[in-house]
Amino acid sequence: MAEQLITALRKDVTVTDEEAAYILSFFQKRIFRRNSILLRTGEVAHEVFFVVEGALHQFYIDEAGNERTCNFTFENDFVTDLESFSQQTRSASSIKALTETTCLISRCTDVVTLLQESPAMNTFFNKLVERIAAKSIKRTQALLSFSPEKQFITLMEEQPDILQRVPQRYIAQYLGIAPESLSRIRKRLMSAGKS
Repeated sequence: MAEQLITALRKDVTVTDEEAAYILSFFQKRIFRRNSILLRTGEVAHEVFFVVEGALHQFYIDEAGNERTCNFTFENDFVTDLESFSQQTRSASSIKALTETTCLISRCTDVVTLLQESPAMNTFFNKLVERIAAKSIKRTQALLSFSPEKQFITLMEEQPDILQRVPQRYIAQYLGIAPESLSRIRKRLMSAGKS
């Protein structure tokens, strides 16, 4: 479990065994039951979550009171409401466990300490924020430029097991379409041999 976090870090930065032990001392293991809320809209995001096993769903409620999916997080990735976490302001989104999920968690104050004391963690965090920003821009471009079918195909290429891990209604929300429309897209693609 701890090795998963260090392996994820080592994809971007060099981390000595001594530094790895120090970094791990700032993380605690926590298991969330299916449908547990890790962060509620309006709360301050005091923690960052590294998913060891499971699936998380990040969403917000629009002005009409509808739930809108903005992100899915699976193994070996981090999630929090980044603006709330970095600014210590109220969160615009909620994070919920789609399955029983095991996370390694670090509090904001601990992350600040790590960023000050660990050059590797500082570099990693900067790269992580860059990836999140790039992913956000790519997602916005897809929503504005691609048809729902093209968005679905892209999602399946990037996360092929998502249909087995995420309820269809959340995938539809993520694509900005009704579940019925997603069903039609899937049927059309299956008959064309693409899904």
